[in-house]
Amino acid sequence: MQPAQQGIASLNAGNMGFMDSAMGGISQQEKLREIDILNAYFRQANIPPQQALKMLQQVIESGVTFKRSGNTMMGSKPLPPNAAQVYFFTVDKIDGFIEAVKQLLGELKQSGVQAIYLNKIDPSIVQALQSAGATPQQSDKPEYKLMAAI
Repeated sequence: MQPAQQGIASLNAGNMGFMDSAMGGISQQEKLREIDILNAYFRQANIPPQQALKMLQQVIESGVTFKRSGNTMMGSKPLPPNAAQVYFFTVDKIDGFIEAVKQLLGELKQSGVQAIYLNKIDPSIVQALQSAGATPQQSDKPEYKLMAAI
C-alpha cells in the first residue's frame, strides 16, 4: 500500500460502509428520477425524510448544484481558486457508481476544477475516485476530511 493509501485506510477506520449500505444495487438500465435517487439514498442511509429535506435545503442554499450520471447524483460547489466541494448520492451498484464518478469528475475537470473536497470518507467513494484517476488523500483544509486531485 502506498503512503497516501495508508493514510486513507487509517482515515476510513470507524467510518466504514456508509456508502456501501446506501448503495441499493439498482441496475444501470433502470433509470430513476432524480427525486427518487435522493429518496432512495436517504431511506437506505436511514435518514428521516424531514431531516433529508432540511439537509438538501441547506446544501442548495449554500450554492451547490447537481449533476447526474446513471443513478448517481453529484452535488458540487465551487471553491476558489480551482476546486470544488462535492457530495455523492447514489443507488447504483458499485460498478455503476464508479462509472458515474469517472464521468462526473471528467465534467468537473473540463470546467477547470483541479481538486475536490468531501466531508465524508467512505471506502466506496475512495475506490471510485481512485478508479477515476483521482488521488484521494487527507484534506489540507481542516473543514473537510478528504481531498483528491483530479
